[in-house]
Amino acid sequence: MMAAGSPGTSPAFAATSDAGGEPPVGTPWRSNNPALSGAFEPVFDERDDADLRVQGEIPAGLNGVFMRNGPNPCFEPDARYAYPFDGTGMIHAIFLQDGRARYRNRWVATDELRAEQQAGHRLYNSTFSPPPQANLANTNIVHHGGRYLALYEGGKPYELDGGIGTLGRFDYQGKLPGVMSAHPKTDPVTVELLSVSYDLSSGMLTYMRANRSGQIDRVVPFQAPWAAIVHDVALTRGYLVVFVCPFVFDWSRQGPPGLWEPERGAKVALIPRDAQHAEQVRWIDAPPFFHWHTINAFADGDRIEAVLPWYDSLSLTSHSKRLELHRLVIDIDRGVVHDEAIDDQPCEFGRVNDAYLGRRARYGYVGLRMPRPGEKPQIGAFEAIARYDLVTGSKTVHQFAPGLTVSEPVFVADPHGRREEDGFIVTFVHELGSSAGRFVILDARQLDREPRAVIELPRRVPAGLHGAWISASLA
Repeated sequence: MMAAGSPGTSPAFAATSDAGGEPPVGTPWRSNNPALSGAFEPVFDERDDADLRVQGEIPAGLNGVFMRNGPNPCFEPDARYAYPFDGTGMIHAIFLQDGRARYRNRWVATDELRAEQQAGHRLYNSTFSPPPQANLANTNIVHHGGRYLALYEGGKPYELDGGIGTLGRFDYQGKLPGVMSAHPKTDPVTVELLSVSYDLSSGMLTYMRANRSGQIDRVVPFQAPWAAIVHDVALTRGYLVVFVCPFVFDWSRQGPPGLWEPERGAKVALIPRDAQHAEQVRWIDAPPFFHWHTINAFADGDRIEAVLPWYDSLSLTSHSKRLELHRLVIDIDRGVVHDEAIDDQPCEFGRVNDAYLGRRARYGYVGLRMPRPGEKPQIGAFEAIARYDLVTGSKTVHQFAPGLTVSEPVFVADPHGRREEDGFIVTFVHELGSSAGRFVILDARQLDREPRAVIELPRRVPAGLHGAWISASLA
């Protein structure tokens, strides 16, 4: 499964060397910035801990690795550091095999991080400060075409080995036209990787598709009506769906470069997955809204339904008033979009059973905001996980104890299951004020019950961004 070890040693628990020499290690520092404290306070060591203590029992047959990326600056950033835009990526991995658990973490050893480590201090500035800026490789990690890729939408991917050591920048043998999205979608049937990257100066979008072997076979640039963040996309059997929201970037402005301009409405781009030319992209008007992520989408005749966490606005200096779960229904023939609320309780980081991505899925899983008395919520750290029945709108909630927060819930299919809901929800858990951490395995079918397993970690894991489960059969 992972790098080879001594005879008779399971590879998942063998010692693993780091590509490119010794990994960087930071000198601890502290910050009062909310994006660098509490659940987001960085860690400064790189560990490899095997045979971790398990409360409960790891489900039988759950063999593989969970990897999660997220910002973890090595050196103290400048005063404009902001979540979720900044911070060098760190991968936290849990290897599971035959009921045993191992934890390992590594910074993504980007060229910029290595330069800073050699200099002994910060060389690069945060996103909204003057240049220079770094490729942070901090947002997501995917496994496709036999490669592990750490993704950041402001730069090229970094390839990792199976032990999360950094191999170097990856540009698809020179075929990647610039940067890559941090949120590609992998079709569970064709195993194609599809993404859209964006340029906040020109407003240019670029559709890219890689086949199951990891070779790019589509690159289609096309112009958006304005420069906007396109962090995530939605997938159907026939289309890649892009929502261009009216958070408009203009770098000639005095003050924040991005402003909310709801009078523009939103635009939906329908990209045929076999598209070869910009003229094949169809644009449809929609009511104004903002989103970071999509949960899922599917086509039903001439309609596309997409479910996503929906914001009423976005600002670089203040919070949105409303964050809700919505369903957008796109009528392709009529060229209209209907927006309906599913629930007004704030949620984010939605996932489905990946086998149903781009198909009709009944269940979606989200980080749910459930503030507790006396605790100050942090954006991107949630007090609960919810499973939504996307047919009835009902939800089942697993609320964590006071002081505990989680980020993205990831669905892991039960190797013995057959139904969509047969599986587990996994996530790192952060306990405020504790130096230790936890990795929790919940039963997706009985989400509100006690965890199936709690893996005790010798050191806390900060809240992060996106992750992936890679089965031992695929690694």
